[in-house]
Amino acid sequence: MLTNLYYILFKVDSRALGLYRILLGWLCFWDIFRRWDFINIFYSNLGIKTQYVKNSSFSIFHYFGNDPILIYIVFTLGILFSIFLMIGFKTKFSHFITTLIIISIHVSVTKVGNSGDMFMNCILIWTLFLPLGKSISIDSLILSLKNNQENNLDELNDKSFGINQPKQIYSLAYFAMLFQISAIYFFTALDKHGHDWTHGKAFYKMLQLDGFITGIGYYIRDYVTYPVSKFFTLSTLYLEYAVPFLLFFPFYNYIFRIITAIALTIFHLSIRLTMNVGLFSQVMISTFPLLINKKIFEKWKEYVSQKYSDKRFILFYDSDCGFCHYTVRIIKRLDVYNLVTFDHGYSNSKIKPKNFESLSDKTAMLYEVNSEKLWIRHKAFGRIISLLPFGKFFSWIFFIPFISEIFGKVYDQIAKNRTKISVFFGLPACNLPNVNQSKEKITINKKTLFTQFKLELESIIKVLTPIILLIMLSASINSALIENPGVQSFLVRNNLIDKNINNNKNQKRTIKKSGNYFNWDDKKMLERISRFPRMIQMWKMFSPNVLSKDNLIIVEAFLIDGNTIDPFTGKKPILDNTDFSVIMKNKSQMWRKYFENFRRFDANYSGENTFKNWVLNPKNTYFENKLDYKKLDSIKIWKITRLSPSMVLNKDNSFKNIRQPKEVKKDCLSCKKVFKNNLRHSKNNLKKDNSFRSNNKERLPQNLEEYMKVVKRKNNN
Repeated sequence: MLTNLYYILFKVDSRALGLYRILLGWLCFWDIFRRWDFINIFYSNLGIKTQYVKNSSFSIFHYFGNDPILIYIVFTLGILFSIFLMIGFKTKFSHFITTLIIISIHVSVTKVGNSGDMFMNCILIWTLFLPLGKSISIDSLILSLKNNQENNLDELNDKSFGINQPKQIYSLAYFAMLFQISAIYFFTALDKHGHDWTHGKAFYKMLQLDGFITGIGYYIRDYVTYPVSKFFTLSTLYLEYAVPFLLFFPFYNYIFRIITAIALTIFHLSIRLTMNVGLFSQVMISTFPLLINKKIFEKWKEYVSQKYSDKRFILFYDSDCGFCHYTVRIIKRLDVYNLVTFDHGYSNSKIKPKNFESLSDKTAMLYEVNSEKLWIRHKAFGRIISLLPFGKFFSWIFFIPFISEIFGKVYDQIAKNRTKISVFFGLPACNLPNVNQSKEKITINKKTLFTQFKLELESIIKVLTPIILLIMLSASINSALIENPGVQSFLVRNNLIDKNINNNKNQKRTIKKSGNYFNWDDKKMLERISRFPRMIQMWKMFSPNVLSKDNLIIVEAFLIDGNTIDPFTGKKPILDNTDFSVIMKNKSQMWRKYFENFRRFDANYSGENTFKNWVLNPKNTYFENKLDYKKLDSIKIWKITRLSPSMVLNKDNSFKNIRQPKEVKKDCLSCKKVFKNNLRHSKNNLKKDNSFRSNNKERLPQNLEEYMKVVKRKNNN
């Protein structure tokens, strides 16, 4: 039993790590690429200033600044190394650099981030301690080619020779990933303790948020009745609560995990189709390959082998060409399902295509024995690619009429110059001696100083890794208990808090201050460990209740010619409606999150790089097309609020849908008004700042000018 539990908690298949790495690399690439157009809006010092107090989390921009050229270089490096991570080239180094850049980007502008960014930081850190390049990677391919040299047909057709077999990895980091996946679902469900979730109205209310929904969500929301809403709402809760149980169930675990992966994939695809929440769904789905067990891979391999059991493919190639032989060795390693055998035409085998003699000196040939089909030139490689895992997604390109001719010409040029290519790469070539093989092999038995240092470093890392992981796990568990208000609510509902606390004034004051029985008061080091890489375990998605109103920021711009326009839409600003069909069609998560966190302070801040100054800046080209290259004179920034339609309880305890339009409230954020609560957001920033709290003699600012003096003084220090 204990042994079985050990396997469940710490064992992962290297192929699962390889699939996860591919998705992670693509995710990192897309996360950086989608922010490219926002570099000079949010990230460089030419754009909008979004953070007035330095974040306690790590970011390389804290040390090197936000010069536009530097930002573009960092983003370019991030894209490059995320591609390297995806293909598994220099995997560990590429993973490390990508992690530094991704976390730095997320930390530099937290106003446009969401829970998906936080979860992405977590999985990047945890899996740094896993060998993601062990399988399905360029690194594993290069290692296999280097360590094993097939010199004849028997060795080429021996599927056990020269191939890095999949391995079972035992690691505490894998347990950390299972904890991370379980934590986000469990604590998300725990935080959803409000009326909307317990009474089945959450799904309906989410589809009423015009600022969040997609076109599909807008289309289907009129068909959502209370029974439908209740089914999807409670299904979401039950599924999220069940995830930890399904992942750690000790019997038939591989079945439960694959069921969990499929169910959660469907769940997140549904979210992505109906709600615009950035890359949150994609980040979650990218982790599910880690739930695939060795048995699943073997059963799938057996299924594919049986599917092609009546087909036998033979690849005929020029064995005298070093480049051709090297290519065949690569194909052997990619042929996971063992569907292709190799022949050079000079063997004793009598199985050959009819026109073999006329084609053998001109092209490679893929021959299917039973059907006697023959593919030559580039089409042979197209057919081979179709036999590889996921190959059918790409192989069809080789057979498109016009593009196929281009591939054919490329193939002919390579075949024509294969001798030169072989010589260039130091491989044996037709009728030429093998320079590498003619040299006498020299083996150096004496270990160099570098080798000794590398071995000692690896042994130190092996000892330190579990210690580091245990400390980080402790910090993450504490963060989950402290940051999620659902924990406190659960303790109160179930009377699990010690009644003696009521008599302890200090403890009572601590709970009131933090909002939770658990707190960071005696765990400052763990708090810093949690916050430095921004692995904060706060999962409050649509909790404890779904938002009950739409809050939109509308910019009313006055042109020099006297016309009024919304620069984001190029049309007259709509200040009396928040319906999906009329609001800004630029549904980018960046703008939505920025405006979601937009405050009166942001509209009135008189320093440099304000949103208002950025919009009015004559050098700003972001709105050129929408403004028809006309100049702006001034702007007003409006906050438009409207309560969402809701479901009303009838006398017979049934619900009816209410879709009547609600009254729209308008508030001019940029207008010169003096209210006591204008600075609430800025005061809260200072209250949360440890360096300000340490100086308890300094009172909070009472107006905007005083606040800016405090911020300027803090930045100078």
